[in-house]
Amino acid sequence: MCGRFTLTGNLIWLFNLLNLEPPPVSGNRFNIAPSQPVLALLYDSDRNRLACDFLTWGLVPPFVKDPRAVSSLINARAETLAFKPSFKNAFRYRRCILPASGFYEWKKNQNGSDPYYFFPAGDRQLCLAAIWEIWHGEGGEQVNSCAILTVAANAIVKKVHERMPAIIEPDAIEYWLSPETQVNDLQTLLRPAAVDRLNCRRVSRMVNSPRNDCPECIEPAKPEGPFQPDLFNNYS
Repeated sequence: MCGRFTLTGNLIWLFNLLNLEPPPVSGNRFNIAPSQPVLALLYDSDRNRLACDFLTWGLVPPFVKDPRAVSSLINARAETLAFKPSFKNAFRYRRCILPASGFYEWKKNQNGSDPYYFFPAGDRQLCLAAIWEIWHGEGGEQVNSCAILTVAANAIVKKVHERMPAIIEPDAIEYWLSPETQVNDLQTLLRPAAVDRLNCRRVSRMVNSPRNDCPECIEPAKPEGPFQPDLFNNYS
């Protein structure tokens, strides 16, 4: 699963690529957690064009009576998107991209779990595949929410966790977002990222608390105890 991610740096390359105006509110985020607003790129059917918006991370299916009475869905498995009741309509009609400068996963050990930070090998942010949904309440309330799509982990992420976010390459973003794209053709985009696409390092457990949203979250963890060989010296 993907339970935390970051968004830092300049996204102007992405906005220029998609011919979009940058959102009015921006700022570096080092520990984005479920239930928080996240920047999303999506297709605006009302205006018939791509757009930026902020969605709540944790998808609320439109058929639930009360969003507060159910657990929000922060992830959706790519393999079952097309037929899961909570996801299939969103996959068909409401796909989006969540820009991210990296994501966290936790590796279990005898002392608990250690967080690891995965980030792009290049200088551009990652484009995480996601779906979004609209929930309407009987009193006129509306919740726009999203879930990150996950796939089997590649060789580097698998050393920490069996799943990873699906990453859409920049040249496929418009195809992913387009309402004209058939869902049967989208599965080819939902695959593990190439190993050389990501770097990784162990980071401090301070990221475990969503109250901590600072650069220290992504800094390398200080060594603890006897020297241990680097988990990521090889990808085999």
